[in-house]
Amino acid sequence: MDTPRVTVVIPTYNMEQHIGATLDSLQRQTYAPFEAIVVDDCSTDGTADIVKARAELDPRIRYVKLDANSNRPAVPRNRGLALARTEYVAFLDHDDLWTEAKLERQVRVLDKYPDVGLVHSYLWEFTGRSRLRGLVYLPDPFRRRASSETFNERNVVQCSSAMVRTSILVRAGGFDERAELRTVEDYELWRRLSRRHRVVYVSEVHGFYRHSSTGASGQDNWVARHTYLDEVMGTRVLENRPSEARRIFRRILGFPAAVYFHLLEGSIRIRMGWEPRIW
Repeated sequence: MDTPRVTVVIPTYNMEQHIGATLDSLQRQTYAPFEAIVVDDCSTDGTADIVKARAELDPRIRYVKLDANSNRPAVPRNRGLALARTEYVAFLDHDDLWTEAKLERQVRVLDKYPDVGLVHSYLWEFTGRSRLRGLVYLPDPFRRRASSETFNERNVVQCSSAMVRTSILVRAGGFDERAELRTVEDYELWRRLSRRHRVVYVSEVHGFYRHSSTGASGQDNWVARHTYLDEVMGTRVLENRPSEARRIFRRILGFPAAVYFHLLEGSIRIRMGWEPRIW
């Protein structure tokens, strides 16, 4: 097996229902030189048994358990980051899925552009009942262009889509583990990284984000978390949050570009092996 160049960090807690499918999508990657560190936040169901069984069959997968439940995704993510010994780190939440070329396409970007610190892409949103949600929320790639100023107003990076250079993550100190930042700890980290490093977006569908009202982000008050960010961290999320009517108008206006670059051109670039388009 080739020496791993990417560490995939998977924080998990009581996800026996979906962790198997998540690991399936990881093991189907066309890019093989990776290691996966599954960090268990003290699950009480069958999650540990499922992951350990996979690890016995695939030496790229490693199971790690925290000493006590943290109830904060930042804690297991940081534990996985501390164990990473590769050039790049990618994050995969325990109920999300990746397309087969996800790692391969993003590694190509980081290898080609040494000034890029973080690369991300689109994860198609879906629920247990329908996958049409992803089409409705397909983003205008022009609005996924990111700078430090962009991150002062909104988060454009889905955590399970991100791949980052390990060295800059370590220098940044990883995720902030404060309880007040639970469910927005990734946004806070991307914002810090964007001040010193280039963040780029690949207009390709690289996976599936499982939208659930029982997920970590659905359990917390969105307004309360972003009020804390605005007041303590100096962001302007709530101030710049557009009305529902304006969001719908933007989505309609950007929909042709969203469909073209993600579903048409993006699919062709993957199939033909062409370089990813970055924004």
